[in-house]
Amino acid sequence: MARNPRLQYCSRPAGNGVIAVKERPISRTLTSTAALDELSEQMGRETCRQFVDNYIEMWNGRFERLAAALEEPDFAGAMDVVLSIKISSQMAGAVRLAGYASIAQDMVGAADHAGLVSLLDPLQSCGQETVRALSESLSRL
Repeated sequence: MARNPRLQYCSRPAGNGVIAVKERPISRTLTSTAALDELSEQMGRETCRQFVDNYIEMWNGRFERLAAALEEPDFAGAMDVVLSIKISSQMAGAVRLAGYASIAQDMVGAADHAGLVSLLDPLQSCGQETVRALSESLSRL
């Protein structure tokens, strides 16, 4: 779990051989109950519960697909998974995980394989923490 609200990562080496370090804010908020409440109002309580349950069930598969895409590397496949994680996380109120996915999206766009590989552990850890938090939230939806 990233306690620091900023994640540092290395991008591809610049033309002069120097590795650029970038920072992007990562939310301290793990999940947003307001986002879940809004989703529930828009979709109905039962549909919202089903969406969140599906999101939870799909997390491991999404992460495994991303890890597999990075083994190749398959940047098109990685982008597909990263966008799936990002958009579904935004909808489910998984604020921090959506932030990590946004960083991963930038890295995929830059074909930054090393950066993406270094992001896997924090992404997996955040995903597992998010799944636990959303599982607990299901009881109040």
